Amino acid sequence: MARRSSVLVTSASALLVASVLLTGCTTPEPAPTTPSTTTPSESSTPTPSTEPTEPSATPSSTPVDVPCTTLVSLQTMYDFNPNFSLLGSFTPDAGTPAAEADKADGTVCRWKNDTSGDTIDISVASFDAGTLEAKAAATSSSSTKVGVYGSDEAYFSSNGGVGEAVVFHGAYWVVVRSVAFFEAGDAQPIVSSVLAAL
Repeated sequence: MARRSSVLVTSASALLVASVLLTGCTTPEPAPTTPSTTTPSESSTPTPSTEPTEPSATPSSTPVDVPCTTLVSLQTMYDFNPNFSLLGSFTPDAGTPAAEADKADGTVCRWKNDTSGDTIDISVASFDAGTLEAKAAATSSSSTKVGVYGSDEAYFSSNGGVGEAVVFHGAYWVVVRSVAFFEAGDAQPIVSSVLAAL
């Protein structure tokens, strides 16, 4: 009986050793790793630039202290149309040449027809040479160059029923606008008076 138990113990031990050995032999190998096909995405946070930022160019202007009645006298306007009266003051519409001239400490004037309510806006501003050149380039692309105002750099356009004369006279930017101007010659008496006053 003791011998049988010994044989059983020995057999059990052999089985245990064999089991351990087999377990060691059948351990699965790690699956081969495949190289990643995804590429790292770029960072959404922008890298701060080390380049200095150029300040935006600001037009340099000089105040214009010429009164409206000097630019266009009461007699000159009477000769043009006796129904027009000079308004004491007015606030130019945003985005108009008069608003820009007013912001640049220029002279802005509005004459109003007492019968029809039509207006004539006159604006004069004085800018640096670079600003005047830029304005002339922009004007030439949207207006027709004319020679009726006695200036080499003068333009006329009509948009939405409003005639606009633009003249570059020395350091001055002159704009005269009205529904009363159907063509360049209509504004000639007013523009000539303004240029003579400058």
